[in-house]
Amino acid sequence: MNKQIRFGHTAITWANEDIAIAVPAIAACGYWGTETFGWVLEEWEVANRNLLEIFQQSQLQLTSLYCHLDIMNPDIRQQEIGKVLEWVELYKKYNGAVVIIGGKMLERKLFSIDEHIPNMMATLNELAEQITDKGLLCCFHPHTGTPVETEEEIHRIMDAVDTRVVTFAPDLGQIAKGGSDPLEIVKAYHDIIKIIHLKDYLGGPIEHDSEGREVDTTGFLGYTPLGEGSVNVRGILDYLEEIGYKGYAQVELDGNQWSQTRKGRPMHASLEAVQISKAYLQRLGYDNFKG
Repeated sequence: MNKQIRFGHTAITWANEDIAIAVPAIAACGYWGTETFGWVLEEWEVANRNLLEIFQQSQLQLTSLYCHLDIMNPDIRQQEIGKVLEWVELYKKYNGAVVIIGGKMLERKLFSIDEHIPNMMATLNELAEQITDKGLLCCFHPHTGTPVETEEEIHRIMDAVDTRVVTFAPDLGQIAKGGSDPLEIVKAYHDIIKIIHLKDYLGGPIEHDSEGREVDTTGFLGYTPLGEGSVNVRGILDYLEEIGYKGYAQVELDGNQWSQTRKGRPMHASLEAVQISKAYLQRLGYDNFKG
């Protein structure tokens, strides 16, 4: 069967301050595009540095922009939405298509989603409507350590929001690390997935050391290059090909800079990790990364 999905690779495998290194490296590997954070664009803009020129020189697209905000507190809703929209305005000059929205980190031990659903739904719907009015896709992204991590939380929020404007951006590794089956989540919401983060996860429950820090066995927060973890990446891609998935796909591997227990000792260097994931996709029959 002809493979239809083509792949970008997010820039977070490098530290945020190294995006000028990440962009040409990702382009040299043959990926069609990349993703970075809204605050990265802001930092370059404030410093009067030209990040767009680096993308143009590398002939790489900034196809998706990741932005996070407090999706629970109605008292700061307008302030949080306003900051995201500032990042979206910066993003428009890159001619990208997708804005990915995630919640902010919180203390999960004390958290219950029940009381927050109405505020989360209202925040996401309002923000997504404004983003789609600008001609961009707005995709919600569950993430470990945020208000939407588990299978139940994913269903609760995605079944509550207005999916005419809030579409879905599942992250296979994040979903696996949160204790759920990524393939089942992909199947449940396949019709509203507009971008997917292809990420592998070593597997098993999260462990903590005596200081309460997450024990990181890979140097990438337990994530791995594609094919080196427990996620059924092949099965998920086969399913997406079978249903004729037309959305975006970004390979992703969280960077070593966030590791609390293995910083400076990743299982692979950034460029090597990116190359390993591409080689895995090529073994699956993907050879037209540029489209």
